[in-house]
Amino acid sequence: MPTTTRATHQQAVQAGIAQRVVPHRTMVREVAIPRTPRRLATNFVAMSAAEVLCRAISVAVTLNLAARLGTAGYGQIEFAFNLVLWLVLLVREGFDVIAAREIARHPNLVRRVVAHVLAIRLLVASILLTGLVVGTLVFLPAPTDRAVLCTYGLILLTTALGLDFVYRGLERMNLVALSMLIRTVVYAATVWFVVRNPDQVIWVPILLISGEVCGIALVWAVFAQRYGLPRPRLRTGQALRVFLHRGRTIYAIQVSQALIMSVDVLIVGFMSGWTEVGLYSASHRMVVTILTFGLIFQQVAFPSLARSWRNSPEAGRRSLNGLVRVLVLGLLPIAVGTSLLAKPIVALLFAPEFAETAPLLAIEIWRVPFLSLALLYQTALIALNREALGVRLLITGAISAIPLIAGLRWGFGLPGAAAGTVLVSALLAGLGYARLSYEGRQPAWHHQLGKPLLAVAALIPVSLFLAQWHVGLGVLGGAIAYLATLVATGGLKASDLRMLMQRG
Repeated sequence: MPTTTRATHQQAVQAGIAQRVVPHRTMVREVAIPRTPRRLATNFVAMSAAEVLCRAISVAVTLNLAARLGTAGYGQIEFAFNLVLWLVLLVREGFDVIAAREIARHPNLVRRVVAHVLAIRLLVASILLTGLVVGTLVFLPAPTDRAVLCTYGLILLTTALGLDFVYRGLERMNLVALSMLIRTVVYAATVWFVVRNPDQVIWVPILLISGEVCGIALVWAVFAQRYGLPRPRLRTGQALRVFLHRGRTIYAIQVSQALIMSVDVLIVGFMSGWTEVGLYSASHRMVVTILTFGLIFQQVAFPSLARSWRNSPEAGRRSLNGLVRVLVLGLLPIAVGTSLLAKPIVALLFAPEFAETAPLLAIEIWRVPFLSLALLYQTALIALNREALGVRLLITGAISAIPLIAGLRWGFGLPGAAAGTVLVSALLAGLGYARLSYEGRQPAWHHQLGKPLLAVAALIPVSLFLAQWHVGLGVLGGAIAYLATLVATGGLKASDLRMLMQRG
């Protein structure tokens, strides 16, 4: 090729490349969201505020429903909700995480990712809902029970239609937070005005779905304004195989954690009447609310553990020691104080017919420190690139929980089921510690229990004495006695508080 012709050809090729590449880069710049520290801080504040408000409102709704529906009606909705929750995880968790990651990496592929994810999730939700309806018709003879469970099952479809993952990937958390608040507020407000007695139990899932639809509609409206209405599309099974392959570990973790945290309610539901389920569910709901802090602590601790283990084994061990110490300092007095004051706490929060919930709460509250430790050990294994071991430990705990809790429920009643959850949590914590010990990374937390136990010993008489007048005084006085003893004995170090604040 002559020199002139070659130069002309190269210029044409370069011009063609420019024509193909420049618009693509321009499109990416228009869609991508700059990841500045201010945006990260704004997202964190928005999601944290929404999470706190939603959980506070949910607790208020729970107490309201327990008072208006009674033990039997409350047990009915708790059993149905926990059963459907497992199926919701199959529709949501793996797909949401993978889809949000792909959108964060490739903002210009939003429409394509949404089309595939919606198609896959709607397919999975439809199959699960069909199975749920068939199972309900076969195993539940009472029409009200069937109606409540099938109505709750519609959450599978609302979950499949959710587009929150798009704005998590684009780091527009303000919209996600607003959607969460709308769902919770609509549900709480309508429950407050509509549900008055046990005969209206069917309205609870209907109103929950109404709140979900309102929050989802907001996200859909914003999405349609920018990208147009999404069109579910799944031409081949390749997308489904890719998502399932990439999300299988996430599925295993989420489903196992959900099983460990709620299988006891389902076992009690299959082996008991609705009144007993209501008594047990009241205790379970309070314990799971406190367990949320353990889940948050697990997520917050992960980056620090990952960085420290990249440096040296000793640095990783020191970091884990500090995290375990902070966790024990916070959860040990909660477990002891709740066990001591379970009776007045239940009397303050629930109607007199829930009085038998108090001994269940006094037992089950101990799953909080054990399960939180187990989740922290699992996080440490993942940070050590041993996530397969962590998943296997969770699966082991989930599988062993079913016969253990069922056997104890059969032999010792509802207290046996509560004790079973504590044993499963302790088993998981022990297995996690043993695996870390095998890797040479076990924490030395047992050497740091002396002063916290001494502070708990000071908490006990103060709480019992002040609780004679009001449970709030018992809680406040016990907390002050605990902190004062820790400070006096040198058990509360400034480094612990700094570590917690840095990880927060």
